[in-house]
Amino acid sequence: MKKYFSLLLVAMLVLLAACGSKEEKNDGKLKVYTTVFPYKSMIEQIGGDHVDVTSIYPQGIDIHSFEPTQKDTMRIAKSDLFIYSGESLDAVGGKIDKVVKDKTKVVELDKAIKESDMIAGEAHDHNHEGHDYDHEAHEDEHDHENHDHGSHDLHIWLDPVLNKAFAKQIKDELIAKDKANEKVYEENYKKLIKDLDEIDMEMKKVTKNKKRDTVFISHDSLGYLAHRYGFKQEGVSGMNNEEPSQSDIIKMINNIEKTKASVILYEQNIPTKTADIIKDKTKIETAKFHNLAVLTKDDKKDVTYQDLMKENIKSIDKALNN
Repeated sequence: MKKYFSLLLVAMLVLLAACGSKEEKNDGKLKVYTTVFPYKSMIEQIGGDHVDVTSIYPQGIDIHSFEPTQKDTMRIAKSDLFIYSGESLDAVGGKIDKVVKDKTKVVELDKAIKESDMIAGEAHDHNHEGHDYDHEAHEDEHDHENHDHGSHDLHIWLDPVLNKAFAKQIKDELIAKDKANEKVYEENYKKLIKDLDEIDMEMKKVTKNKKRDTVFISHDSLGYLAHRYGFKQEGVSGMNNEEPSQSDIIKMINNIEKTKASVILYEQNIPTKTADIIKDKTKIETAKFHNLAVLTKDDKKDVTYQDLMKENIKSIDKALNN
């Protein structure tokens, strides 16, 4: 009798585990992992109720120093899709990519623009204005006028024009995985493209007749926007948020005074200790800029890429025109 009940109990546990696993995996939604917030936002907007999207980054983290655990990586490998910038722009995503055996699950978004004229050429040359992009620079190391980075600008997701290409690739991938909801994905994609076009127009408007040509910011995250809309950026720290030298700080103070800049932009996930020193020395005002890599506890749960970019445009307008 005891043996019978033991076997029955084991059978019930196996059945419950199977049901739980099935419910988790087959709840009718595509399980998608991604990296930065803009991709998460676009996937959610295009996918609607048919996707379950998770960012690999914890809230408020500096992505330049993040390392995923083995458990995180294995979980991502078992999902329906993993969407990220691409191996050349995202070392963390590249490591995860290598673990995923089924490459039909991996989407490298930069492939959507590598063959087009849309790519901003890695947005490295801070002294370069306008739209004459260097395609080869995408693969080159960049020597900043203040800091020797030796790395690529990750912040490609800030550019609304490039995001239009990313949105199309996301939409196409969702349709490939879930043909039954193609109509929904197409309709949501069109709405998103309209919003991205509006953000592009607003950026053009605030940069067209700007009073000054340089935006000072807590770290180098504006490269793609600077290239797209014809202004310069100068970051307190570099692309990887490395500490500036004393001479770097003095040079920035002198540049702020020289250009009569009135605003320095502070980012949501970048420490402001050094920027505070510069602010105090120059009496410059501060404005918030969301580099969109990750959300923080101060962000609304239902915030979108569009919401944050509209606020960013106001800050860029202040930096260039106040």
